[in-house]
Amino acid sequence: MEMLIRPLTSGDLDQIVAIELEAHEYPWKKSIHNSCIEVDYPSQVLEVDGELAAYAVYNYLYDECHLMNITTRPDRQGQGMATKIIHHIYQDAKQQGMKNVLLEVRASNHPAIQFYLKEGFKEIGRRPGYYPTKEGREDALVMQKDLTC
Repeated sequence: MEMLIRPLTSGDLDQIVAIELEAHEYPWKKSIHNSCIEVDYPSQVLEVDGELAAYAVYNYLYDECHLMNITTRPDRQGQGMATKIIHHIYQDAKQQGMKNVLLEVRASNHPAIQFYLKEGFKEIGRRPGYYPTKEGREDALVMQKDLTC
């Protein structure tokens, strides 16, 4: 199995949108992904044997890396793809002088929360009503990982 992590480009947009629709109940719109590409966020894709398997959208603000979206294609989940791409993000962020990584995650997304805890993230806050649900809104947990340790 050959893996490659490379910058996300506009040529990846259709594949990313397809994965987004398959993986999320409330997927990002194509226009959101496109605007992230247009403003040149240092986002990455992970390819396995030439196929896009995972991606991460993030940006830098002052000394903080904000992880906005990390998604693995559903048929590739549980194979370490998210771990590979997030470790690449840590390395990249450290090289750019970032001191921590910040993210929001649905309070009900227990598999993602467990993944982030395993990765050394700590819950530092909550954003009430941050995410849409069928019944209304759901809180986000705000999590942070220190990159200086």
